[in-house]
Amino acid sequence: MVRSGIDRQMDIFDFIEKPPESEQKPPQTQFEQLFKRIRYPVIECVNCLCQYCANNVEGDKVKSGEMQEPCYNCDECRVYYGDYRKQNQRKEDCAEFVMSDYGARRNRKRIKLIKG
Repeated sequence: MVRSGIDRQMDIFDFIEKPPESEQKPPQTQFEQLFKRIRYPVIECVNCLCQYCANNVEGDKVKSGEMQEPCYNCDECRVYYGDYRKQNQRKEDCAEFVMSDYGARRNRKRIKLIKG
């Protein structure tokens, strides 16, 4: 049985005003949740999750012993090598992402201590 808008039971969240769909923000990517996007980067890879991943084989910022499972995503990336025969492999979401110590240090800079 299909209920019309009049018959349906009220929900506790019905009174919360929601912005129109045109004003709603799209869901954030994993990169946007963890890092602040750099607007005009000199190096294009700075807005890629691979830059801050402990499993990145190409990264020079990863300490020895941090890597769990090597990832070779950058080997096939147009942005990383500048080879236009390859595809753009820039990652904003990755199921295999593990934050490196470098990425954690970068995020700690954004934490502000509030003394009361």
